Amino acid sequence: MTFTSAVRPPWTAVLSDGEHTVLLFAVLAAVLAMLATLVRERFASSEVHGEYRTAGLTGTSIVAIALVSYVLVLVTVLVGYTPVDGTWVPTAVTQYAWSIRYADWAITVPLLVVELLAVSVARTPSRKDAQRRAGMVLAFLMIVLGFIGAFVVDGGRSFEALAGFGAVSAVCFLALALMIVRSAMYSLPRIVEPARRPYRSAVSLLVVVWFAYPIVYGLQGTTSGGTWAVIGAVILSVADVTAKVGFGSLVHRAAVYQSRAEEDASPTTQRRPRTPEADSLWVGEQGRYDRDGF
Repeated sequence: MTFTSAVRPPWTAVLSDGEHTVLLFAVLAAVLAMLATLVRERFASSEVHGEYRTAGLTGTSIVAIALVSYVLVLVTVLVGYTPVDGTWVPTAVTQYAWSIRYADWAITVPLLVVELLAVSVARTPSRKDAQRRAGMVLAFLMIVLGFIGAFVVDGGRSFEALAGFGAVSAVCFLALALMIVRSAMYSLPRIVEPARRPYRSAVSLLVVVWFAYPIVYGLQGTTSGGTWAVIGAVILSVADVTAKVGFGSLVHRAAVYQSRAEEDASPTTQRRPRTPEADSLWVGEQGRYDRDGF
């Protein structure tokens, strides 16, 4: 089936020197942010234990995947444009600077759902498993449908395909957001008090940041030119760093409080040493949940 082609995808836009520099800066900054976060999570992973380790391990996996994908995006940007008379002309390779992100999201967005549900509360374990499965399926479909509309049908040049697949993807997004909000509303009064603030912030941040992606998706179908291509790429880089780094830090903080409360509630559990230096990376001087006074 062939759709009417009327869209000029961002990877076909010729960039000026300034636009190319901004694009490189945004992608490189995202790479460095992911790298720094991966190192930090490696040393902070011991702060969480028990069932809440799922959140920490999932968060580390998300950042590692995002780091690899952004390194590939950076390489694609470096080799995908050819300098010609003060401009940067895209080649056939340039589209991978955009499509690689979808491969990243197809894995990391479902994992973000797993990461959040790992510190959430459900009525029964079976219900939590059902929420996890439903959330991962909705997240995966949301990304794959967007990818089909943005790249597969007519090479991303069909407005009808962008609009049609984007609409179905939006339905998955709304269903996923509703599920997350409902889970958060049930969890908030049932998790320990110190964990409520970072948990609430994590949910709010995730839902708000996710709106950046359909905005850029819409820009692909309604705008053209180097300026808009760079604006879209910068928005995606900022959104990815916020979703992977900022959200992950908040979930980790909630997991720290939850796991410590679990230790304190069980007199048979051997409580691990808690050093101020390690905790202050995530929890802060005023918010430590520690009965030993650290």
